Amino acid sequence: MAAAEATMEEMMMSPSFDRTIKIEADVVVVGTGPGGATVGRELAKAGRRVAFVERGRHPERVGNSLSVLKYIDRAGLVFSKEGLNVVRALATGGSTLVYTATACRPPAWLKEKYGVDITYEVNEAEEELKVGTLPDELLGPANYRLMSSANDLGYEWEPFKKFIDPKRCLPGCSDCILGCKRGAKWTAADYVAEAVGRGAILLNRVMVREAIIEDGRAVGIRGRDASNTPVEVRAQRVIISAGGMGTPAILQRSTISEAGQGFFCDPLRMVYGVPRDKGIGTASAPQMSVGTYEHQAEDGFILSPIIEPKVLFPPSVGLRNPRYLPKWINYGSILGIMVKIRDDMGGRINLDGSFSKPLTHDDHLKLDKGTRIAERILEKAGCEVNDIFYSMDRGAHPGGTARIGFVVDKDLKTRIDNLYVCDASVIPEPWGLPPVLTCIGLGKRLARHLMN
Repeated sequence: MAAAEATMEEMMMSPSFDRTIKIEADVVVVGTGPGGATVGRELAKAGRRVAFVERGRHPERVGNSLSVLKYIDRAGLVFSKEGLNVVRALATGGSTLVYTATACRPPAWLKEKYGVDITYEVNEAEEELKVGTLPDELLGPANYRLMSSANDLGYEWEPFKKFIDPKRCLPGCSDCILGCKRGAKWTAADYVAEAVGRGAILLNRVMVREAIIEDGRAVGIRGRDASNTPVEVRAQRVIISAGGMGTPAILQRSTISEAGQGFFCDPLRMVYGVPRDKGIGTASAPQMSVGTYEHQAEDGFILSPIIEPKVLFPPSVGLRNPRYLPKWINYGSILGIMVKIRDDMGGRINLDGSFSKPLTHDDHLKLDKGTRIAERILEKAGCEVNDIFYSMDRGAHPGGTARIGFVVDKDLKTRIDNLYVCDASVIPEPWGLPPVLTCIGLGKRLARHLMN
């Protein structure tokens, strides 16, 4: 019997029984967010054989709260050990599927302190994607109401730059965070599609476990697809771009144990108010299209109008305080201001993907100070004090988990030859602003480095 079992085991290990999906490429990119999609697109344009490996599905039907949930990690019910909610999309394009399409240039310290100059690449991206503010007719009355109220109080609100094509956008639409069904909002999936048009391969629903390391060099990746079939992609260059939470777990399983030690997540809180006139609310305006960065440098927070999708609104405010739930009946009239902070580096992403992220005393002070200013603006906009309420706090942009100077060098290479990282995890310090434009710039810079 033992001999027969041994023979069967030998047969199962033979090539004829090997069900592993095997692919060869010049470059394998794990993840299709803005960093990975950009570097893959640039390399495909240069004639390299690129294979994208994406954990999530390829988005098809989007544009409403229910359809987008299947592309959100565990339907948005992801919490730290301490109870902090962090939402991320798992789909082609990564979290750009549900971002507000706000474009912020990289921080000056990226060049000054770390020697990473992406000025040229960011300028190039802004021109390619026609980054700019929205025309007046698209900003909407709710955004103007809050911006005027803030400026009347002496604050400095203005339109924000966006990754949105105004010709495709509609007045009164706020579907950016539900997945834009009109194609007005740029997402990283657009770059992936361009790369595929140039011969790249896209593998969806493949969970990458680790980089394949041979003789001290990365030569590919291993993972499994949705049917649990092993997948192996061999390549001359391996680029991990699985995001601030996905990347460190893959790196840890690839012998880089220091990945995931400390991170930032730009915690945010929504401050809501029901105006006395119950006029047009934030849900009828492009999200985060106006606001202010004036408090960012000194106080560590920004303010901008956002309201959570209608289906997700009740659990968010209800978890904060069950007494807020009846406010939902006024959803169409509610004015919302997001307070987003630059948090302290801390916590850890674990090997199994679980994580710890305690908010510090300073983090809470920033959230509270921003909340007080948001309350004043809402009162000026016509909301009674008793009609102002709040969402639960959550994390927005996990990053810093494979940061420059700690896990990767300024060329985004790890200590393992041929193994690179290109996503928000390489950002070396807490920042508190949307990182998409910075990730695009880093992707372009890395592609040029690899081609040289």
